[in-house]
Parts: sequence; C-alpha cells; structure tokens
Amino acid sequence: MLSLSSNDLPPVLTPYRTAPSSGDRDFWLSLDVTHSLLVHNRAKSAQNQVFPPLPCTQYLAFTRTGDRVAYETPYFQRRKLLASLVLGYCLQPEQALLDAIMDGIWAICEETSWCLPAHNSYIRDTEQLPLPDANRPVIDLFSAETGALLAQTHSLIGDDLEAVSPQLNQRIIGEIEKRIFIPYGTEHFWWMGNGEEPMNNWTVWCTQNVLLCTFLLPTDQAFRQRVFEKARYSIECFLKDYGEDGCCSEGAQYYRHAGLCLYGCLDILNEVSGNALKDSFKDPKIRNIASYIRHIHAQGPYYFNFSDCSCLAGACTIREYLFAEAVADEKLAHFALASSNLRDEEDRDLPNEINLTYRLLELVHASKRDTAASFPLQEDHFYPSVGLCISRDDVYALAVKAGGNDDSHNHNDTGSITLLKNNQPILIDVGVETYTKQTFSKDRYSIWTMRSVYHNISNFPPYEQLADKEYQSRILELEQGETTTITLELKACYDRRCPLRSYKRTVTHSKGKEIILSETVEGDVKPVLTLMSMHKPIVQENMIALGKAAMLEIQTPFQSITVEEIPITDARLRSVWPEKLYRILIGYETDLIIRIQ
Repeated sequence: MLSLSSNDLPPVLTPYRTAPSSGDRDFWLSLDVTHSLLVHNRAKSAQNQVFPPLPCTQYLAFTRTGDRVAYETPYFQRRKLLASLVLGYCLQPEQALLDAIMDGIWAICEETSWCLPAHNSYIRDTEQLPLPDANRPVIDLFSAETGALLAQTHSLIGDDLEAVSPQLNQRIIGEIEKRIFIPYGTEHFWWMGNGEEPMNNWTVWCTQNVLLCTFLLPTDQAFRQRVFEKARYSIECFLKDYGEDGCCSEGAQYYRHAGLCLYGCLDILNEVSGNALKDSFKDPKIRNIASYIRHIHAQGPYYFNFSDCSCLAGACTIREYLFAEAVADEKLAHFALASSNLRDEEDRDLPNEINLTYRLLELVHASKRDTAASFPLQEDHFYPSVGLCISRDDVYALAVKAGGNDDSHNHNDTGSITLLKNNQPILIDVGVETYTKQTFSKDRYSIWTMRSVYHNISNFPPYEQLADKEYQSRILELEQGETTTITLELKACYDRRCPLRSYKRTVTHSKGKEIILSETVEGDVKPVLTLMSMHKPIVQENMIALGKAAMLEIQTPFQSITVEEIPITDARLRSVWPEKLYRILIGYETDLIIRIQ
C-alpha cells in the first residue's frame, strides 16, 4: 500500500514545518485576529502559573494503588502550559513569556522519564515497573508526544532560545536524542509492528510524533532515511489490521489517535519526500478510514460509542478537515467544518491538548473555519469488519453492534444497541470510567462498565458474555433501506458453561415510525434483558416511559421489570452523564418484543 522503489525516495529528505519560526513576523501577524487573541490570552494566563512538581511517590502511586491521576494530572499540565506559552510567544514575543517557556523546557528536560507509569514496561502486556530506568527510556504515547512538543518548540522559537543560551537548544536536542532517537533505533517496542502482531492506535500515534521529532530538528540524512523506512513499515503494520471498510474498532475518540495520526504520518512523509507517497491518499482503505468519523456520528454532539469510547467523543478539529482535503472527500470536509462549530469559542485553541502541533494547526488554518457550514445528509452505513449496522431517519439514530468481543479496548457488548432520538440518548452505552491499573489488567472485566450485564443485551444469570476472539456473533439477516433489519445469533458470545442453545436478536427500524427489538431464546436459561438509560424510567404495566424522551412498549408476556439506580461519581463518566443512570432489567421466558417510539 505504501510501496516505494529505490528510485522513488529522494536522496535528500527536507525538513518539515507546520509554520514558520517566530521571527517571520509578517506570517504571524497575518493570522486570524480572533483566534490569535484567544491564544495570546491563554499564554498570558499560563505565564502566571507554575509548572507543577512530579515527585517520585506520585509515579509510584500507579503500582502501589492503581491510581493514574496523581502523576498524569501534573504531567499533562506541564505540557499544556508549555504549548500555550510557545504559541502565545510566536504571536507576540515578550521576554516574560520566553522566560516562562525556558522554565517549562527546563522542567520537562529534567524529568527522569517522559513515559507514563501506566506504560512503563518493555514487553507488551507485561507488568509495569514501579519506577523508570533513566538509562533505558521507554517510548510510549506520551514520551513521543513530549519529544514532538519540544521539537516543535525548537522549530518555532529556536533562534530566540539560542540568543539566550545555546545550551537550551542543545538540551532539547540532547534529551530527544537520548529518549526518542536512540531507543527508536535500538529497541523494538511492540507498537512498531512485527509481522502479523496486532497493532492499534499506538502505532501511528507514536510514529507520527517520532517523525515530528526527526523532521523538525536538524537531523542528518542517513538518520532521516532510516526513520522514514521504519515509519513506513509501522504504518503498513497498522493498516493490515483494518478492514477495507476503514472501521476503527476502538471507537470515535480513538479515530483521533488512529485515523488522524495516520494522516499526520502520511502528511509528514509526503512533505519531506516531495510527495513520494501521494498516491496513498487515493487508496480506498485510507479514504474509508478518513470517512469513519462522519459515519459514526449519531446526532448533535453525540457519537455511536462502544469499547472504551465516550458518546461525547468531541467536536472535529482542523485535522479532520485536512484529512478530508487530502483524500478529496467533500462530505467529510463539510462534516468536519460543521462539527467544529459545536466547539465552544473559548476552546477553539484546544487548551486541553498537549500536542503543540495540533494547536498550531488550529491557529494556522483558522481562516478555513466556516461558521455557516451545515452537516451533510447522513446515510445508513454498515461496517462488515466490525459488524456495525447504522440506521437513521429524521428522528432516530440507531446502531447495532454485531462482531465480537475481541476489539481493541473491548467491552463485552456484542449485539448491543445504541439509540438516539431527536438529539437525545435513549438507550446508551455508558463508556468507561477514569483509567486505573485495573483497566488494562487481568481484572478488566470485573469493572462494571465492561460487562454485558450493563449493556443493552440479554444475559442469562449467572452467565454473561466473555472476552476473546472466539466470542463472536453471526449475522443471519441484514437489510437496509426504508426498513432496516438485522438479525443476529449471539449464543457464541456467552460463557460456554451456559446451557444456552440459541439466542437470536432482531432489530427492526421502520423509518419515520419506530424501532422493534425482538429476542428469541432457546435453552435451560432464564433470560434477563438489560436496557441502560440516562432518563429515569417510569413503569406502568407493560409500558416504560423514559422521561418525555421515548416510550417502550413490551408487546409479549414477561415475568418482571426491575429498575436500578446507578450513582455516577467517576469524573470521566460525570463529564458525559448526569449524576444517576438507570438499568432496566426485564425477565422473560423465551420470547420478548419491545416497541420503541
């Protein structure tokens, strides 16, 4: 897919520049005034803040208690502050801002490790080491991000740092050499790719930032050639795990770290090589990867979510638009511009983003913003690689997840449905709580949000769905049109000890009318259907009102209806949901039909 002959790659790979250096005053003064003012005000605020300490005991907190927040919060705060300061300085060079930038560079370069405690291991899926080895750095997601942050800082204001002391630029280059370049060339980290080993967002996310380090800094040609070839191989390894349909099995949030970082990698490689890989943007798989975010969008600010993704996956940034331009996808371009308008004005400079390059792109391309952009007409879609069926009309947005329980960031949710009506979530996927050590451990599926009993699917107490590639659904019927119907056989998704002979689920969307959910079970089991809602259910006989948002009518005999109230206290979930969610449990014998309006 990214093949090159020996003659295709030029002998000289040029530097990569997201924007000119701060000394090009004509350029920086020509940028969008409103966005520039926002960025400069952010920098002035950052100037008055301190770079928080990162003591040893906060690093140890992860292995001691499983807590990721104690170390990650100040770690990310340092990087956000530095990115804000650098952008503000480029717009309006002031000595006070430069002094604060130097303090930030100094603090980050003094860190024992740029690798997060949760990622501090050398072999995939092994126990993290309590403390980092400063003499053998790990390149994880955020050490690579940190390298790119400092490399972009050097690219933008290196001349100003040089005027203060050459030691500042030498320190940046030396730390990136030690922590990124040497391990990239001498170690094999799993995300680099190795034959058929499965990859995920880490591959292109890390690779993009290694490329930024390489081509933003004054590296030699031999090194650039080696990095170019190694990065190209990693990208091929990443692409092999995508179906031709381009579906991101990790969900909409991870598209920003997977699909968009793929774009970032290809953009850099093309820029430095005179477009040696320009044909890659014509490849159908890469075009489908680009368009995924448009299809997975549900209604308003909401996305169809599964795995560790949130339904509030965030408004688009300029990167989606640039990807759309690269693959010549007009609908995606319109979608990206319309979605970006959902972002609050005070967040247009991406203040919570540690990647300086992303924030720089927003500023440089602010003139592309179109406040009148409208969402393109949304269509039904089916992703066979993941078994995701999406059906829409003017009122409803429905997703049915077939596939299996072996996705990256998997939840045991095969067969579950997600439903929105008039821009309101009706049947929800809760998402994931704040990451802890347990999240990516052998105890992952003891976390409630990961379990099938908290997804919109039937279970058979005490048995529920299990995780692995063998726990797969089978699509028996799929029709999309004025009436969308999907029928699944889900027996194979459950614990093999369960005396279940068959579990068929049929979901029918009659456009402009209703959704029908039909369950048919065979076996020595007592099925219980779970339905998750953010609206408090009011039960009257066979009717369940979800506030004023929707009405569920049970059209067949059933045994029981129970409503459980679930307090939501986790910060990550509270950023999405109200303080209470509700689990509806419907017991039935063998058949259940529910009409949703």
